[in-house]
Amino acid sequence: MHPRPRETKLAIKKNGILNEVFRSGSCQRFDLARRLNINATMMGNYVEELISAGLLVEGDPAAASRGRAPLHLNPQRGCFLGIDFEALRARGILCDFAGEVLERKEVSFRNNISRENVLNRILKLAKELADRADRPLLSIGIAAPGQVDCESGRVLHYRLLSDFDQVPLRDRFEQAFETALFVEDNIRALAYAELLRGSGKGSRNFLCLAVRSGIGLGIVIDGKLYSGSNSMAGEVGYLVFNTTQGPQLATDLVSAKGFVDSTLKLINTQKMTTGRKQLLDKEEVTLADIISVAEAGDDVLLEQLKQLGKHLGMLTANLANLFAPEKIVLAGEVPNCSLVVRQQMERTFRQYTLPQILTTVYLEDGSLGGFAGALGAAWMGFTRIFPVDEETLIQQAKEKQQAKHLTTKV
Repeated sequence: MHPRPRETKLAIKKNGILNEVFRSGSCQRFDLARRLNINATMMGNYVEELISAGLLVEGDPAAASRGRAPLHLNPQRGCFLGIDFEALRARGILCDFAGEVLERKEVSFRNNISRENVLNRILKLAKELADRADRPLLSIGIAAPGQVDCESGRVLHYRLLSDFDQVPLRDRFEQAFETALFVEDNIRALAYAELLRGSGKGSRNFLCLAVRSGIGLGIVIDGKLYSGSNSMAGEVGYLVFNTTQGPQLATDLVSAKGFVDSTLKLINTQKMTTGRKQLLDKEEVTLADIISVAEAGDDVLLEQLKQLGKHLGMLTANLANLFAPEKIVLAGEVPNCSLVVRQQMERTFRQYTLPQILTTVYLEDGSLGGFAGALGAAWMGFTRIFPVDEETLIQQAKEKQQAKHLTTKV
């Protein structure tokens, strides 16, 4: 049974109001009516219904500038959980109904961690945060790395973790949780967070280049995330660079894990120094370890950092020339890992970006920090519960009808 057209249009308007308040944090009725092009009287009726349903709350009228108190989402209505993981770590965020952070936690992964241990660690992280919720848990969003089949909730392949192929993430989480679950590409989730409340807020067309354990690209076109066919857009780590060692993937050249691995291989071919020996003797070598030795006076490693910056600059220039965005938002630890890397990246970016494009595009750091991917996964839960497109609303109605039918039969 499909919802009637009038019901669908009404749901789209009400969900649009909720999403606009979620994006803004707070909003007055007058501004909502103007932004959403809804008659002021009808807006008042919709808002009153949403307040009665416990979804919206109204602030102190005395503090309002237009004679009306600002509207807020009711933070007690429920909460959303977001998990973001990659090769080196997992991060989790628990947000209230208005998107404000209630709890957050990060766990690190050791090198050569097994597939099963990764799954156990992220499940444990999710359970710990869910147990801290003092209000209903409405959804869990899992921001996953690699090639992600969002529809089936599987990671098809992630080359930076051992044996991470055809991983049924959603199935594993559904065994532990009864709440609504979804799986999303982790960089797309990160870009969504920056679009909603970060460095991308107010921009219609921008790119979010995340360079951390791995590397990925979030693409925002006309204010919306672009996913591509089968949700595979943004696999920038598979771009190929021609180097003195032959063709190499961007992941191996500029990601934190790829850069560390390639640098350790280089060290083994060089004359051994005290600093290099200390690196090889460490059980776990990080990007910060290599930077420390380089800045202590190791010319070989300093040149490696310059090459890292140069490759990042080439990559951002290629993206600018290809997409001509308003800006490229940089996320992850690598772009700002050292002054040498950042300066070389900026110089190379300006050198290879077309002059006509360089007049408008620029590089800007993300403003939400390392937990942006987890934030995006949590915030996506709100949009999934209150969608603003007709197709999703019809699908939701079908699922509710099926669930009701099954309950009746039981």
